[in-house]
Amino acid sequence: MLSRKNDARELAFAWQAVLGRLQLEVTRHNFETWLRGTRALRIENETIIVQARRAGDCEWLNERLSLVVRRAVVEAVGEDFDVVFVAAGVDVPGTAADRPAAHAQAPARSIVGSINCAFTFERYLPAEGNRLALQCCAALVEEGEAPISPVVIFGPPGMGKSHLLHAVAGRAAGTGQGVVCLNAEEFTNRYMAAVRNNTVPEFQAAVRGAGLFVIDDLHYLAGKKGTLDELLHTIDTIMTAGGHVVVASERHPFDLDLPERLASRLSAGIVTRIEPFVGDERRTFVEAQSRCLRAALPGWAIERITGVEAPSVRVLQGAVNAAVALQKAGQLDAGRLDAALACICVSEAAPPVVSDDDLIAAIARHYAVGADNVAGRASGRAERDARAVAVAALKLRGRSLRQIGAMLDGRNAATIKDLADRGAPLLEACPELKARLAG
Repeated sequence: MLSRKNDARELAFAWQAVLGRLQLEVTRHNFETWLRGTRALRIENETIIVQARRAGDCEWLNERLSLVVRRAVVEAVGEDFDVVFVAAGVDVPGTAADRPAAHAQAPARSIVGSINCAFTFERYLPAEGNRLALQCCAALVEEGEAPISPVVIFGPPGMGKSHLLHAVAGRAAGTGQGVVCLNAEEFTNRYMAAVRNNTVPEFQAAVRGAGLFVIDDLHYLAGKKGTLDELLHTIDTIMTAGGHVVVASERHPFDLDLPERLASRLSAGIVTRIEPFVGDERRTFVEAQSRCLRAALPGWAIERITGVEAPSVRVLQGAVNAAVALQKAGQLDAGRLDAALACICVSEAAPPVVSDDDLIAAIARHYAVGADNVAGRASGRAERDARAVAVAALKLRGRSLRQIGAMLDGRNAATIKDLADRGAPLLEACPELKARLAG
């Protein structure tokens, strides 16, 4: 193992692999400014000591990029190491407790849920439609700020709300704060499991002691009184203790079926809507995304993508992905790109799904099968995939296994659960379809 051998040559190769991963994880500007030219010196007590190019870089690297670097280490070498950046000539003692204060990391505290370390503030593109949300989230974790809390971000799917939530959670965790980072479904499942297992006090102790409470997809909880009451008391406890709260939703809190006290509590902070990119903002995003994919799209392709009136960041990213994929296959030309862009635009322009029957019919159309076959017993691959996605989508709407089974030819709860487990990743792999089905 790398941690035991501590061979200089092996360590150098390993760090180059880490830098290769980091080139994909952070912006080109951040990589060139902070990471290029860094050099791994040695390993001490499961910690990689890395020399920064400049003494002044160390504090920024250790505080702002620690989570991203640690994730890159795991992916590159298959082992979990702490990483400490030091200036040239600075000796760091072997134990974390003995490190100089300038390079010491805050003591680790609990993280409930999971944080996507790829979603950072550095990789978030500021624009007119998201500037207030970005500033309010960043203020929660910036020293010397007097932040407003709660921060509620709302807007349609694919606008970058989750990116901001994970960015603020990652930054807070990197400073040693206790963080809860869950989506609404995860919060519900954990709470309901605690109720069933008579472990509610343990659940409350885990989530209410956090310095930062982050919850995504608040709209999922609309109408779920018991879970909403627990959420209200959780938010009250955290904020009374001086902690902060960040929430994302597709709709304004006043437009959801929330208890009046919870809606007023959330609206007492800052409630801000995220809007799509416009004009030159789209061009900047397209160019940044193509760089992240290590591609150099021709100017005419960038012009065509920029001209798409994309209703969300996710759709614009899909357009860039389509162009890059065509380019790598040697098939990028105006006709093929326009066809791909048209497909994306038509999908987004399709009428929203309202009823459960409409949802099943929309999924059937997507898979080019009959709606009756989705609900029935047809066993072709397309029908089986469509059926699994339909179950996963209905479950996201809050329908019970028994309700879903009744819609699908009387299937039992165990079968429906298996279908939901298979359909969830299929639905996640098709964000455009998922966005159409939201509602």
